[in-house]
Amino acid sequence: MRRFILSSLELLSTIAIFLIILSGVVQGAIGGGTTGNVGGAIVGAVFGFFTALIACVVLFGVVFLLMEIAENTRRTAAAIEAGRSEADR
Repeated sequence: MRRFILSSLELLSTIAIFLIILSGVVQGAIGGGTTGNVGGAIVGAVFGFFTALIACVVLFGVVFLLMEIAENTRRTAAAIEAGRSEADR
């Protein structure tokens, strides 16, 4: 069950990253092109992309980091248990 939850979290995080970046590009283009200026829309889209990218790195970096810590902890615990069982023999 824990594996399913972590896999679901990873999938939903990946989908959210793409949606947030897409939203940043669209909102930047709308905000930059309010005067009908195509150049402003392009600059706004690029600015929105980088702003959304930075937000995603900060927010979802923590999520992926915690998932890696959980996986490494499980792997280390399994290795310690295997070492103990070999020492008991």
